[in-house]
Amino acid sequence: MFKKIYFVGLLLLLLLNCSCSQQKGNSNLSPRFNHVFLNVSSVEESIAFYQTAFGVQLYDEIRTLKRTDSLGNTTEAETYIALLRFPSQGFNLEIAANPNLEADNSNANYTHLGIDVMDIETASERLLKAGAIPVRPITLVEANDIKAKTAFFTGPNGETLELMQIIEGEF
Repeated sequence: MFKKIYFVGLLLLLLLNCSCSQQKGNSNLSPRFNHVFLNVSSVEESIAFYQTAFGVQLYDEIRTLKRTDSLGNTTEAETYIALLRFPSQGFNLEIAANPNLEADNSNANYTHLGIDVMDIETASERLLKAGAIPVRPITLVEANDIKAKTAFFTGPNGETLELMQIIEGEF
């Protein structure tokens, strides 16, 4: 439990203090930390809290998510994901509702760390060679004006990592 709390603490420190002065459109930094995904009991309440507590801005809202696997099979799902960020920073706090979440800090609500890469195939191979366990193979994901290839892995301590190769749009 301590490791999980320590890891989440480090991720939040990264969110608050990382050298994320990257401006939109600067995709020359690869790999780079892109986002931390948190489950929350209420997206609206969390948006208001983080705006008030930290001065973050609501950067984007995703209501529909479309995934296409390597065989061309496409699924589309309704969702509500909010992307929050500090002004002039490219690092996102990605939040989505989990109706079963107890808002009492009795379980971790961190779900994954997103990492931008220029070449997802090469980055995936590097993770596998380092000992990561594949969770979800490379898929094409589309939401709003964003199109990206993503893949999910489990790291050495059970943490979930998402590789993202942005094809179009800003995330």
